Amino acid sequence: MNISVIKILSLFTIIDGYIINQSLPIKKNIRVARIANGEQFDQAYYPYVVGLKIQIVDEETYCTGTLVSPRFVLTAAHCIEGSSFVEVYQTDPRNEDGEKREVIELFMHSLYNDTSFVGDLCLLKISKPFKNITSYANISGNPELFANETSLKCFIFGWGKNETGYPKYRANFASVWVKYGPNACEVPPDNYFIKDIVESTWKDFLCPVPNNRMACIGDSGGALMCQGFLFGITSHGYNYYPEMGHLKTECGDTRVQTRYIFIVIYRDWINNHLHGTSSTLKFNHLMFILISIVRFLLSI
Repeated sequence: MNISVIKILSLFTIIDGYIINQSLPIKKNIRVARIANGEQFDQAYYPYVVGLKIQIVDEETYCTGTLVSPRFVLTAAHCIEGSSFVEVYQTDPRNEDGEKREVIELFMHSLYNDTSFVGDLCLLKISKPFKNITSYANISGNPELFANETSLKCFIFGWGKNETGYPKYRANFASVWVKYGPNACEVPPDNYFIKDIVESTWKDFLCPVPNNRMACIGDSGGALMCQGFLFGITSHGYNYYPEMGHLKTECGDTRVQTRYIFIVIYRDWINNHLHGTSSTLKFNHLMFILISIVRFLLSI
């Protein structure tokens, strides 16, 4: 699969735990600090947590994904956007000796918006199942579980760093308390751009209570597991402290509010693709390839 899509943004944008000043153009394919202060987990209990190696032009980058069936991996659309080649690793994607599978088809959600991160989901179809994986993540989640501002103890997973600047190439996880609702996410009182986006898109996202345990580099697209089920996918974050919206944040900074796609909202879309019942499945993929080829040729 040869796909190349580069997006340059000039707006004041939320991107993977960083806030970028609106005067600075950025490449949307940057994957930046995502689990700080996490612990290693036994992969035997979570075999469906997989690593992604992604080729974007001449850059190699990493994300995390979740096997939801023998042939399909669920991850974040922003991880895959602009990719020309994607491989799925059973373990650390930086380990070339690990068992891996090539992605032969990808399906980005049609509502994906690279500013608000609504629809930040992508399904990857791999060439064949992993031989020794027989357990897959089950999708669930009910908004009523979060009624009356109830918080749930959940776990975030990823193959990324466990502290900024010091990569530990081992799987990590951390516990977080998660909320859902119009007031679940902290918002910067002095940044109306971010405030408006967060308040208008709250139905699509789960928000952990800010603390020093959060996703880091390579954890984007990873699982948020609650009550043993897949509730969310790591999407993005932003600095919510006053007068700090224009500054870069670091992984593990308690001033960062992270957000996770609440995937039960997209359950029908996921099921339709898993079972091949989406009438737009092949059409969307073909159009994505054609658009990518045109953009690649124009960039030469």
